[in-house]
Amino acid sequence: MEADGLGSRDHMNRHRRDPGSPRVPTRMTHMIDELKVGGAQTHLLTMIKQSALRYPEVEHRVLCLFGEGPFGERLRGAGVAVDVVDLRPLLARRRFLGAARVLEGRLREHRPDVVEAHLTWSRLLGLYAAWRVGVAQRIAFEPGDIYLNSWKFRIANHVGQLFADRVVVCSRALADWNRRTHGISPRRLTVLHNCVDLSRFSPREERDATAAFGLPPGATVFCAVGTLGSGVNKRTDVAIRAVAAARARGGDVALIICGDGDQRSELEALTDSLGAGPWVRFLGTRDDVPTVLDACDAFCHAAPFEPFGIVCIEAMASGLPVLVPDSGGIREVVEDGVTGLVYPALDHEALAAAMLRLHECPGLRRQLGQAARRAVEESFSVGPYLRTLYAMYGLEASR
Repeated sequence: MEADGLGSRDHMNRHRRDPGSPRVPTRMTHMIDELKVGGAQTHLLTMIKQSALRYPEVEHRVLCLFGEGPFGERLRGAGVAVDVVDLRPLLARRRFLGAARVLEGRLREHRPDVVEAHLTWSRLLGLYAAWRVGVAQRIAFEPGDIYLNSWKFRIANHVGQLFADRVVVCSRALADWNRRTHGISPRRLTVLHNCVDLSRFSPREERDATAAFGLPPGATVFCAVGTLGSGVNKRTDVAIRAVAAARARGGDVALIICGDGDQRSELEALTDSLGAGPWVRFLGTRDDVPTVLDACDAFCHAAPFEPFGIVCIEAMASGLPVLVPDSGGIREVVEDGVTGLVYPALDHEALAAAMLRLHECPGLRRQLGQAARRAVEESFSVGPYLRTLYAMYGLEASR
């Protein structure tokens, strides 16, 4: 985890109190675009659960902009109030100010001290609404919607930063991208690498994904996780081609793919055309990714620019060696030859060579996986992340 740009500001310290003064609850409203299963949603739930343990005086509420979704039940199950609106009809008619007024109304009801905005529309509409209502602290979490880079979104993001006290980004690479693409001031940017709840992941000595997912026995099984959509393209085709290339060289490797989207049928056709069908399994969207990771031998990622990649540190927390491209924020997580292997982005032959290396060297797999788990324990656990974040809000100083 890395933090920078955490200079104190008077209006950011609203909750600082004398040591002898009484504690009062702090209200937080977390705005998020969707309640689907995804990295931003998982990260939000991880933070809220840790906050409940360390900061029981903080009250949390999640406000979702685009209707109900499967992740809502997870949040409610953690004791979090979930407020759902559906702004899609208003946005379809380009009634942006009308959508913001809906959020203003909810915020006046919630009366939060802090608003955290996650994902694109929550930042662009939610922080403006929070500013209008007079919320003391307005924090944008920028996960890296790098596919939304039209001139309209660039202008909107540049203007939108004016309503945020801080813009939290999950990697130095994403901070650089935001400076270049959206013109976000470095003074507003804070780099905090994402975190995981280590209690959800238990490294195993014995793994057998072949039995769990109906693959031919004896294969070294790699796992890829991410959307199969065309908007956010994780380039799963590169991982599929790598498996085919590794098998052509005599390596008994296989691939588990967690995720779904409009590219799935195309990727399934590619798998069949390469003759890799028996060794590739498409599992669709899963809500038990930790269980899937526990069964596999290694993790691979193929997106050419990943702002960070929570699932990568989840795999590391599971004690898996990780194969990642040499670009984007995900490169800041993995030490080549220590916690995983790094290959040239989009080079499926190089990825195949890395797969072969791990297949042929079980001892190396164990060594890298053990080091990966230690790295997550030292740098990416949720406790230190939340302490750094809440220090920015002034909550740590009041403890």
